[in-house]
Amino acid sequence: MTRRAALAVAACSLTVYLLLGAFGSADMWWLGDLRVYRQGGVDVLAGHGDLYTIRPGRLPFTYTPWAGLTFTPLAWLPWGAVEVVGVAGNLALLGTATWLAWGILGLRGDDRVRATALSAAALLWTEPVQENLRFGQVNLLLLVLVLADFARPRGARFTGVGVGLAAGLKLTPAIFIPYLLLTGRVREGLTALGVFVGTVAAAFAVLPRECADYWGGLFLDDTRIGLAQFPGNQSVHGAVTRQFGAQSPPGWLWPLLAVLVAALGMTLAVVAARRGAALTGMGLCALTALLVSPISWTHHWVWALPLVIVLVDRVRRIRSAVAWGSLVAVLAVAAAYPMERARVSGVLPSGIVWTVPFGDGGELKLHGWQLIVGNAYVLVAVTGLIMAAWVSFADRRHFTCSTGLAPTAEPDPDPSS
Repeated sequence: MTRRAALAVAACSLTVYLLLGAFGSADMWWLGDLRVYRQGGVDVLAGHGDLYTIRPGRLPFTYTPWAGLTFTPLAWLPWGAVEVVGVAGNLALLGTATWLAWGILGLRGDDRVRATALSAAALLWTEPVQENLRFGQVNLLLLVLVLADFARPRGARFTGVGVGLAAGLKLTPAIFIPYLLLTGRVREGLTALGVFVGTVAAAFAVLPRECADYWGGLFLDDTRIGLAQFPGNQSVHGAVTRQFGAQSPPGWLWPLLAVLVAALGMTLAVVAARRGAALTGMGLCALTALLVSPISWTHHWVWALPLVIVLVDRVRRIRSAVAWGSLVAVLAVAAAYPMERARVSGVLPSGIVWTVPFGDGGELKLHGWQLIVGNAYVLVAVTGLIMAAWVSFADRRHFTCSTGLAPTAEPDPDPSS
């Protein structure tokens, strides 16, 4: 496909989305989280110390005090301008994230433009991206900050700043700090840690009361984020909660599973990075964070974008049945289908996890195929980790047996290889 044709496909995808937003359901651009960000900025400027007690609509402010400071410019804009910034900004960030990901994989020139245009056009119609746009979420910004770090040459000055800033806004990206250290990128890891600590210190200097509340224990209170059993929570914790239904799972089960998943996922991420598969390693690290976090809403799953790009690249280069099957399975689970769902007006592009009963305790009564569909992200992700572990082990064993040496370099060791 030519560059012009790829850009035309992207333009058509974007046009259809904008038309749906303008003339479709009012909830296409609900922007509830964006309202929270703006109100957080308003409260910081007011100086009343109410950052963690405000509830614009139904949602509390759950981010760091530094995030509250960062959102203050939104308080100076009229809401109409904020809406435009939220939607247009996330669309631009989607394109930027795909551009950076393809660059990390080594594409340049027209190949990179075509790949970015086509993948962004397709990813726009996935549940995680649609939910980020609907809520006005910040996840795509955080993803771009982290990808920008990994897109720079190893050892480049200021690498790690993006990771540190992302962790300062939201704690989930902090997993990339130990990841950098474990992969031997000590200077970058220490830079990220230093920037993160700097955001905490700066916030303490300006918002001491809010910082005392947040770091005093509020950041550990996942009940403020939402109900763990809700199908939108695609984490190991959420899956275990739904599996046991009305009966509470043993208190030790989720922490044990989280530790096992964390050990497997981080090991695979570090192995991938040390073999030179930078995007695969970064994606596996992000996937690990999604699985072990107590709450991972579907909009958080844009962090899986690097691994989707890796799968697309593997299909492009190898065209194996396993690669195609893996990509189709991922896209089938992540795709946003037009549907009506509870608590939302009209027809919206939504993921399959919303086809199961939920609300009023319905998500605690799932059975049979409902449990599979309701935990689709978790099941596909854990299966992917297990397949990646098997492929990595098999490749290492084959290489060692045939040469007597341990492998020192290898292309992306992802499940589709």
